[in-house]
Amino acid sequence: MMKFSTISKIAALFAVCVTHPAMAQDAAAPECELHVFPTLEGQAMTTSLLSGFGIIGAVADAAANKDRNISEAEYLKEALGPRLQIEALKSLDLVTELKLQPSQIIYETPIADRKVSTKATNRLSSSTAPCYVELLITQNFYTKRAIYGRSLNNRFIFKDFRGGKTKAKLVKGRGGNGLSSFPPKTTDETEAAETELREVFAKNFVEFAKTIKAAK
Repeated sequence: MMKFSTISKIAALFAVCVTHPAMAQDAAAPECELHVFPTLEGQAMTTSLLSGFGIIGAVADAAANKDRNISEAEYLKEALGPRLQIEALKSLDLVTELKLQPSQIIYETPIADRKVSTKATNRLSSSTAPCYVELLITQNFYTKRAIYGRSLNNRFIFKDFRGGKTKAKLVKGRGGNGLSSFPPKTTDETEAAETELREVFAKNFVEFAKTIKAAK
């Protein structure tokens, strides 16, 4: 006669075998996909009170700050490059912020051609998922103005292909917030300044995401 403990073990094993497929199904990746494309861009513009004196003042201002703008644009490309944009976005719940169904998040290689990244209405990946959206970062723009101070501005595009669309519904927008530490004045301030830059970038995305409406 089979002992009770042996019967219990067999029953437990059977329960595991029966429930395992359901567990696997629950753990399956979501059917919806969010593809994120960071940008390679970095722009910088410092202006003084000269810009308030018409075209001549603006031209003189641009000439006076030309080297500075080039230098700060290059630094911005480094301090907020694609990898660091992704790092900043990973600190957020993108699916919740964009009001999406549960979705896989796939980070893509940046697209160098601005005409493609800002104007294309087709899919920019090879995915054929029917529940599919794209988020593109299309601008990193640092400004310093005589009256308003320093800020980071970002432009984003949300492309919605859900429902099997072949041509996306586009939502374009921006986010912009002030900076107090970036760019750093000394090497000792670098870490704090670059951390602030990424935090403001994330804040700018959240600002943009508020313009996205949940799918009906």
